[in-house]
Amino acid sequence: MPDINDKNKAQPRQTQSASGRSRALSPQSGDRKTSGSSRSAQNPKLPKRTAASWAPWLGLLVLAIVAGWFWRHAVRNQAGAPAPSASAADLGTHYPAQGHQGHGAGDAVRYGHFQYSSEPPTSGYHREILTSTFSSPTPLPKYIQVHLLEHGNILLQYSCFCPDVVKRLNAIAAQFNNRLRPGAADIAPRATDVNSAEEQGLAVVVAPYPSMKAPIALTAWTRLETLNSVDDAKIVAFINQYLHNEQNLNQ
Repeated sequence: MPDINDKNKAQPRQTQSASGRSRALSPQSGDRKTSGSSRSAQNPKLPKRTAASWAPWLGLLVLAIVAGWFWRHAVRNQAGAPAPSASAADLGTHYPAQGHQGHGAGDAVRYGHFQYSSEPPTSGYHREILTSTFSSPTPLPKYIQVHLLEHGNILLQYSCFCPDVVKRLNAIAAQFNNRLRPGAADIAPRATDVNSAEEQGLAVVVAPYPSMKAPIALTAWTRLETLNSVDDAKIVAFINQYLHNEQNLNQ
């Protein structure tokens, strides 16, 4: 006798459609739909990138390439750059100002043993004394040197017994001092002419200074440049930079 269970297994399950007709359902149909939905959930479709979405990244990439190019060329140019010339703004060693002592009563005693920070001096205690010539045959006391520098004058000093060096230094100084006396370059300046130039801070004074170690020293207010020999270009550049330089004097 046939098993009723076997008969039910063989017959497909019936379902009623909206039209009233019965429709056979395959046992696996529901499984296929379920597995398809599962695959869709596991592998969602990614949105397509448009050209507009890539634009910011492309811009950053271009900027990085351009910046790298400029950096490479800047380093290359810096490595091969020449040393600063004599006309550079930082000519001479800078010594911070030690003040303007010497204007008050009793300063000559109070600062009689003043310790200057440079040799020759570039600032500090001084006395209100000027010179009578642009080329002094004797050393100038430190307190006179500082007074001249305080007004904006320049000093060219030498430590050697060297007539040729003195002649060249005087020739350089004359290029500036003679501008104060147009048409009188062949006439020795009077003491009043020298004093007037020094008061205005427009004089270049040459003098010996045997106690210093360097053969030649160029001094301005808070500035000192030493040389082993006469270098016309450096000396002229130093004078042009600091002669009557108001900004340098206001320290």
